[in-house]
Amino acid sequence: MIDPSIMNDLPDMIQLAIMACDKPPKALAMDLKCSTSVVYQSLKGKRTLPSSVMRKFSETNLIAAASMAMQATGLKKLFRYRKSDRHIQARLLELRMYDKKADEAMNRLPELLFNKNSYEDLSESDKEILLSSIDAMIERDNISLNLFMELDTKFNLDLVNTIKKARFSNLKRA
Repeated sequence: MIDPSIMNDLPDMIQLAIMACDKPPKALAMDLKCSTSVVYQSLKGKRTLPSSVMRKFSETNLIAAASMAMQATGLKKLFRYRKSDRHIQARLLELRMYDKKADEAMNRLPELLFNKNSYEDLSESDKEILLSSIDAMIERDNISLNLFMELDTKFNLDLVNTIKKARFSNLKRA
């Protein structure tokens, strides 16, 4: 298994996602209907996975889904793989700590945003508080996503497909 402390970019996340698939890159390339060189080049950071491959790869596991979301959007802070203790209990404790911070930040917003309808209505102080609150909520969401990644990997939950089915089953009921 890859050491999370050396994780720093997209190729590392792709490598971890492939390892979580428990398939060699050649077999994965066959499943994705792409060349083996595409997989190896993405592992080395020499290229990103082509858009035709991204969706299929993102369905393999939650780490792959997060890496493809990061590749597509560039939102590293939201989708990154955290460089910290990967044990589930540590993930839960960290989530509890950051959830409290995000909740405190979010609770400041109703008063702050009362009667403000545009960017021009915000003072410099308001903007600072708003951006800080959003930052705390993004951090919490990233920690939640990392907990889901660990649970998915450890217990083989197939969360990508479970989440997709839940989303589409909600649409069918409406």
